[in-house]
Amino acid sequence: MNTLDATDQPGIFALFKGFSGSGKSVGALSFPTPYVFDLDYKMPAIARKHFPGKSVEYERFPNIFVLADHVTSWLNNGNCPYETLIIDSITSLARLILNSIGEAKGESTPQLLQTIKKTKSGGAMVELMGYDYYNAEVRFIDWILTAMKKLWAAPGNPKNVIFIAHIMETSTKPDIQTKKVTKTRSIFAVGNKAPAMIPCEFDEVYLFGTSETGGLDDKNSQIRHIMMTETTGEDDAKTAQKISRMTDFTNKSLYEMLQSQMAGQEMFI
Repeated sequence: MNTLDATDQPGIFALFKGFSGSGKSVGALSFPTPYVFDLDYKMPAIARKHFPGKSVEYERFPNIFVLADHVTSWLNNGNCPYETLIIDSITSLARLILNSIGEAKGESTPQLLQTIKKTKSGGAMVELMGYDYYNAEVRFIDWILTAMKKLWAAPGNPKNVIFIAHIMETSTKPDIQTKKVTKTRSIFAVGNKAPAMIPCEFDEVYLFGTSETGGLDDKNSQIRHIMMTETTGEDDAKTAQKISRMTDFTNKSLYEMLQSQMAGQEMFI
């Protein structure tokens, strides 16, 4: 293959990340014929609120084994009918993995909490979860990323695959010499490996946030939804597409705005 050869490019294989309420799901649902892996249990309320009248297919899964069978059927049959697949969210997927492994091991959550190993460290009690749980999280997330990328790269549907991730802010202990506290933001999951691994799998990593126009006493004040494609402070973002570094999609279709930008019909910011 050669980059100069003319090929039909699919849409985007993207990671939408941001704090809760920043517009990640709203932006994703603006894409055509969406199918949502409703791991956050937010459908159909959010779709009806922001896209009344739009048909949005969604499904909830009792465990990762049913979810894996569902994805595998599309891989084997090559007949995914949906133009956009949305995994909402990686955070809830990690939780589902944990619960599924507990189920497979015959450990309910209360039983798991009772059997967590405890060890003393500096006089404090530290709880340690078995490595099988953390390894399962990394391995299944790696599997679904690979499976979804294969679906996306194949001809036909899906043309867009969107993973949604919640982020959390953490603070380090004060430096002994400088007394400085460092704040970082990362994808909210269970272990430490998955949040570090996930962004590396995407060329499209979009950061979502909000801003408010006017003050508390302003009757016309409005919460605005912003999408960034460039790293801002501790929040990394990136794109390989010809799209703006900042897109304000308040009360608009993010998909249509991105399409216009890629076609050169909309001014860049």
